[in-house]
Amino acid sequence: MKESKIIFGQMIDYFRRQNNLTMEELGQKLGKAKSSISRWVSGERYPKIEEIEQIANFFNTDIYTLIFGFNYNEDSKSDLLTVYNQLTDIRKHKVYSYAKQQLDEQTDNLNEHRSIYLVGSSAAGLPLDYGDLDAELIDLSNIPAKADKAIHIKGDSMEPKIANNSIIFYHEQPTLEIGEIGIFEINGSAVTCKKYYVDYESKKIVLKSINPKYEPMYFNGEQVRILGKVVF
Repeated sequence: MKESKIIFGQMIDYFRRQNNLTMEELGQKLGKAKSSISRWVSGERYPKIEEIEQIANFFNTDIYTLIFGFNYNEDSKSDLLTVYNQLTDIRKHKVYSYAKQQLDEQTDNLNEHRSIYLVGSSAAGLPLDYGDLDAELIDLSNIPAKADKAIHIKGDSMEPKIANNSIIFYHEQPTLEIGEIGIFEINGSAVTCKKYYVDYESKKIVLKSINPKYEPMYFNGEQVRILGKVVF
């Protein structure tokens, strides 16, 4: 499944470039947010099967090319049929049953999705102003079971665990264990994603990055509100 996501992303990006479209323009034509197109291209997310059909029609291609790439062409189909036609009826039935099972599993995987609120953007660096936050109800696949909200990460301070410009999920809760990754409100006006620690000697909350080029940030307790725990 992971490999097909990567191939699909590459094919989407190829056809997008062939049609001289930006990700935002492609999203507008397909009725999707730019962030959705970006997640498809990166291989992070997979659209629903009916959306794949819509994309194939838009690019005047077929869903097999989008999912399997250019190596899956008419010659490949012909070769498959040639081999299939040489099988005995019993073996043909076995092949058909196996192919049907694979198709059912693929369809189930493609349709594992639910709606979740994307609450805007969180910094992975210096805290990001709430002015950059907006909320929209979006449809995503592979959402962790415990996730309550999704948030867009801006910055590289949590790399390589959390990539810049990625979508992550969090479970809303007011407390964290030491070392857990959370989403934090800072001074009531900004938000950031960091690992949670406490300096008991200075009685400060310490928010640490994973990327070593960023220094830890120290806050008084009243400056920080835990919005939730990041879940993967």
